[in-house]
Order: sequence, then C-alpha cells, then structure tokens
Amino acid sequence: MAKAYDRVEWSYVECIILKLGFHENFVLQVMRCMTSVTFSVKVNGKLSDCFRPTSGIRQGDPISPYLFLLCAEGLSSLLKSVGPMHLSRGVRVSIHSLWISHLLFADDCIIFSEASQRGADRLRNILELYHRGSGQFVNYDKSAVFYSKNCMDNVKQVVASALQIQAEELAEKYLWLPMALGWSLKGAFEYMPTKVKALLWAAGQAMKLAVQGVRSC
Repeated sequence: MAKAYDRVEWSYVECIILKLGFHENFVLQVMRCMTSVTFSVKVNGKLSDCFRPTSGIRQGDPISPYLFLLCAEGLSSLLKSVGPMHLSRGVRVSIHSLWISHLLFADDCIIFSEASQRGADRLRNILELYHRGSGQFVNYDKSAVFYSKNCMDNVKQVVASALQIQAEELAEKYLWLPMALGWSLKGAFEYMPTKVKALLWAAGQAMKLAVQGVRSC
C-alpha cells in the first residue's frame, strides 16, 4: 500500500471498529484520539490558521499499528467473502492443512490466486472497492506477480494486463526470511543459528569489555 498510514479515512476506521463489535463508548474515545490532530502551514515565516484533516493515522502513536490492523481486516473480509466467487482457495502445505488465501503484514499483502482472466479481474475489483472504502491505494510500482512454472506466457500477459502489474519476481527474502523454498529446508534456514551465535558472541564480548572497564575504575 502506498503511504498506508496517511491515506486511512477516519470514517472508515470508525465504521470498521463498530462493525467488529466494539462498544460505542470505546469507539468514541478512539476517534477522539485520532481526530485531535491539527496542522498549520508556515508561509513567509508566519503560521497559518490550524486546520483538521479527515484521514491519516499518526505514525509513532502506540495505538496506530493496532488501528491499521483493524483497517486491514476490511481487505481480509473482502478477499474471504467476495473473492471466492472467482479467486481460488489459495495454497496449503499438505493435504490435511488449512487453505491460505492471503497473508497480511503491516502494509504488505501476499495473495494466492489462480492465474486467469476472471481471477485477475475479481482481484482488481476487490482492491478498487477497498480503495474507495478505506482510502488505501495499492503501490503498483512496488508490487509484483509470482507465477508458477506451469503458467503459460499468454496467461501471464492476460493477468499482468488485468492487474496492471508487469513485474514478475519474488523477493529473495522478506523480514530476513526466504520467500521461496525448495525441498531442502535445512539449507534455506541454516544461516539463522550461525547468525544468532554471532550476535550472542558479540554481546558476550561487549559484556566482558564493560566488566573490565568497571574493574579498572
């Protein structure tokens, strides 16, 4: 999402929290915290009159991440309720495991779907509906589509045209974890124990130097 915190509409936040079942008094207090912000612009060395926006969550505020998670629940609900008509159930790691249609983390989203014209159109409509309701806007320049090896080139062109996402890639790592894994999981994660040991060794050395410094004093 592009400038995710800045684009959240206050009216959407209020509606989504009420819809999730929170008490009206609680919602009122939350909205008071959000709408208390004011801005002024300095022009020629003088501040203008204060004005109040109608959107945006203040970054750094302790409740902002939680509010954004509640806002993202709207997108999740759309994918679960509107998406299944033309979007696939997603992926699963084994026969008896649950299907995963999408993953959300902060302002990033990974959606698993069938590569088809109707699936791409439905996903595009869902994102547009979410944009109209919440104010969130997908950053298509930083978005990418990852196709399976069985996907044909003509299908890729159809999906890319419908979604307006031309990039075909999958980041090697996300939050320091590999995005794509092969059959050998040991090789993909063997760097983690080494890195943790290195951090612990560095911390131990720092502690030794600190103790020596205290003794010398």
